[in-house]
Amino acid sequence: MELLYCIGIRIGELVNIDLSDINFIDQTLLIKGKGRKERLLYISSPDVIDILKNWINLRSNLNPKCDAFFINKYGNNISIYSIEDIYDKYRKLAKLDSKSTPHYLRHTFATELLNNGADIRAVQEILGHSSITTTQIYTEVSTERKKQVLLKFNSRNNLKL
Repeated sequence: MELLYCIGIRIGELVNIDLSDINFIDQTLLIKGKGRKERLLYISSPDVIDILKNWINLRSNLNPKCDAFFINKYGNNISIYSIEDIYDKYRKLAKLDSKSTPHYLRHTFATELLNNGADIRAVQEILGHSSITTTQIYTEVSTERKKQVLLKFNSRNNLKL
Protein backbone atom coordinates (compact mmCIF):
# COMPACT_ATOMS: atom_id res chain seq x y z
CA MET A 1 0.00 0.00 0.00
CA GLU A 2 2.87 2.33 0.83
CA LEU A 3 4.41 1.91 -2.60
CA LEU A 4 1.09 2.43 -4.39
CA TYR A 5 0.62 5.76 -2.63
CA CYS A 6 4.27 6.84 -2.73
CA ILE A 7 4.72 6.63 -6.51
CA GLY A 8 1.16 6.36 -7.81
CA ILE A 9 1.46 3.12 -9.73
CA ARG A 10 -1.37 0.85 -10.81
CA ILE A 11 -1.85 -2.47 -8.98
CA GLY A 12 -1.19 -4.24 -12.28
CA GLU A 13 2.20 -2.52 -12.37
CA LEU A 14 2.87 -3.41 -8.73
CA VAL A 15 2.39 -7.14 -9.25
CA ASN A 16 4.77 -7.06 -12.24
CA ILE A 17 7.74 -5.65 -10.31
CA ASP A 18 10.73 -8.01 -10.32
CA LEU A 19 13.67 -8.00 -7.92
CA SER A 20 15.89 -6.60 -10.67
CA ASP A 21 13.56 -3.61 -11.16
CA ILE A 22 14.46 -1.93 -7.88
CA ASN A 23 17.71 -0.08 -7.25
CA PHE A 24 18.08 0.72 -3.57
CA ILE A 25 21.22 2.81 -4.11
CA ASP A 26 19.54 5.19 -6.57
CA GLN A 27 16.12 4.70 -4.93
CA THR A 28 14.59 3.99 -8.32
CA LEU A 29 12.04 1.52 -9.57
CA LEU A 30 11.53 0.39 -13.16
CA ILE A 31 7.82 0.21 -13.87
CA LYS A 32 6.45 -1.83 -16.75
CA GLY A 33 3.25 -0.03 -17.65
CA LYS A 34 0.44 -0.38 -20.12
CA GLY A 35 1.39 -1.12 -23.70
CA ARG A 36 4.83 -2.42 -22.63
CA LYS A 37 5.91 1.13 -21.86
CA GLU A 38 8.57 1.41 -19.20
CA ARG A 39 9.26 4.32 -16.90
CA LEU A 40 11.80 4.83 -14.16
CA LEU A 41 10.41 6.32 -10.96
CA TYR A 42 12.23 7.75 -7.98
CA ILE A 43 11.10 6.57 -4.54
CA SER A 44 11.33 9.84 -2.65
CA SER A 45 10.33 8.55 0.80
CA PRO A 46 13.14 7.14 2.97
CA ASP A 47 10.47 5.38 5.04
CA VAL A 48 9.17 3.53 1.98
CA ILE A 49 12.72 2.53 1.02
CA ASP A 50 13.17 1.10 4.53
CA ILE A 51 9.87 -0.78 4.29
CA LEU A 52 10.92 -2.28 0.94
CA LYS A 53 14.31 -3.31 2.35
CA ASN A 54 12.56 -4.98 5.28
CA TRP A 55 10.26 -6.78 2.86
CA ILE A 56 13.29 -8.16 0.97
CA ASN A 57 14.51 -9.71 4.23
CA LEU A 58 11.07 -11.20 5.01
CA ARG A 59 10.56 -12.35 1.43
CA SER A 60 13.38 -14.89 1.70
CA ASN A 61 11.47 -16.67 4.51
CA LEU A 62 8.64 -17.44 2.06
CA ASN A 63 10.79 -19.73 -0.13
CA PRO A 64 10.43 -17.67 -3.33
CA LYS A 65 9.72 -19.63 -6.48
CA CYS A 66 10.02 -16.64 -8.81
CA ASP A 67 11.80 -13.31 -9.23
CA ALA A 68 8.73 -11.23 -8.48
CA PHE A 69 9.38 -8.57 -5.85
CA PHE A 70 6.05 -9.19 -4.14
CA ILE A 71 5.14 -12.81 -3.56
CA ASN A 72 2.38 -14.65 -1.74
CA LYS A 73 2.72 -17.15 1.11
CA TYR A 74 3.39 -19.92 -1.42
CA GLY A 75 6.38 -18.09 -2.89
CA ASN A 76 4.61 -17.22 -6.15
CA ASN A 77 3.94 -13.87 -7.76
CA ILE A 78 1.22 -12.01 -5.84
CA SER A 79 -1.96 -11.41 -7.84
CA ILE A 80 -4.02 -8.28 -8.40
CA TYR A 81 -6.83 -9.98 -6.45
CA SER A 82 -4.54 -10.50 -3.46
CA ILE A 83 -3.64 -6.80 -3.50
CA GLU A 84 -7.35 -5.93 -3.59
CA ASP A 85 -8.01 -8.30 -0.66
CA ILE A 86 -5.17 -6.79 1.39
CA TYR A 87 -6.41 -3.29 0.61
CA ASP A 88 -9.96 -4.25 1.58
CA LYS A 89 -8.76 -5.67 4.91
CA TYR A 90 -6.94 -2.45 5.85
CA ARG A 91 -9.69 -0.24 4.41
CA LYS A 92 -12.12 -1.86 6.84
CA LEU A 93 -9.71 -1.54 9.77
CA ALA A 94 -9.23 2.15 8.99
CA LYS A 95 -13.01 2.56 8.58
CA LEU A 96 -12.63 4.09 5.11
CA ASP A 97 -15.51 4.42 2.68
CA SER A 98 -16.50 1.01 1.27
CA LYS A 99 -16.24 2.48 -2.26
CA SER A 100 -12.51 3.08 -1.76
CA THR A 101 -10.23 0.94 -3.94
CA PRO A 102 -6.46 0.59 -4.39
CA HIS A 103 -6.81 2.80 -7.47
CA TYR A 104 -7.96 5.61 -5.15
CA LEU A 105 -4.38 5.74 -3.87
CA ARG A 106 -3.25 6.58 -7.41
CA HIS A 107 -5.91 9.30 -7.68
CA THR A 108 -4.93 10.70 -4.28
CA PHE A 109 -1.25 10.66 -5.24
CA ALA A 110 -1.86 12.57 -8.48
CA THR A 111 -4.24 15.06 -6.90
CA GLU A 112 -1.81 15.77 -4.06
CA LEU A 113 1.02 16.41 -6.53
CA LEU A 114 -1.11 18.90 -8.44
CA ASN A 115 -2.48 20.51 -5.27
CA ASN A 116 1.08 21.08 -4.13
CA GLY A 117 2.12 22.76 -7.38
CA ALA A 118 3.53 19.95 -9.53
CA ASP A 119 3.58 20.54 -13.27
CA ILE A 120 0.86 18.59 -15.10
CA ARG A 121 3.38 17.27 -17.67
CA ALA A 122 5.55 15.87 -14.87
CA VAL A 123 2.49 14.20 -13.30
CA GLN A 124 1.58 12.77 -16.71
CA GLU A 125 5.05 11.25 -17.04
CA ILE A 126 5.06 9.85 -13.49
CA LEU A 127 1.64 8.24 -13.95
CA GLY A 128 2.59 6.84 -17.34
CA HIS A 129 -0.28 8.46 -19.21
CA SER A 130 0.26 8.63 -22.96
CA SER A 131 -2.23 11.49 -23.26
CA ILE A 132 -2.34 14.71 -21.24
CA THR A 133 -6.14 14.50 -21.44
CA THR A 134 -6.11 11.54 -19.05
CA THR A 135 -4.01 13.49 -16.56
CA GLN A 136 -6.27 16.54 -16.79
CA ILE A 137 -8.96 14.63 -14.90
CA TYR A 138 -6.83 15.16 -11.78
CA THR A 139 -6.56 18.88 -12.55
CA GLU A 140 -10.34 19.13 -12.36
CA VAL A 141 -10.30 17.52 -8.92
CA SER A 142 -7.47 19.83 -7.87
CA THR A 143 -9.30 22.90 -9.21
CA GLU A 144 -12.50 21.93 -7.38
CA ARG A 145 -10.53 21.52 -4.14
CA LYS A 146 -8.93 24.95 -4.59
CA LYS A 147 -12.36 26.45 -5.22
CA GLN A 148 -13.73 24.94 -1.98
CA VAL A 149 -10.71 26.18 0.02
CA LEU A 150 -11.03 29.70 -1.38
CA LEU A 151 -14.77 29.81 -0.76
CA LYS A 152 -14.34 28.65 2.82
CA PHE A 153 -11.11 30.31 3.97
CA ASN A 154 -10.60 33.50 1.95
CA SER A 155 -11.47 36.31 4.33
CA ARG A 156 -11.90 38.70 1.38
CA ASN A 157 -15.24 36.94 0.75
CA ASN A 158 -16.59 38.51 3.96
CA LEU A 159 -15.40 42.09 3.46
CA LYS A 160 -18.09 44.58 2.56
CA LEU A 161 -16.70 47.74 1.01
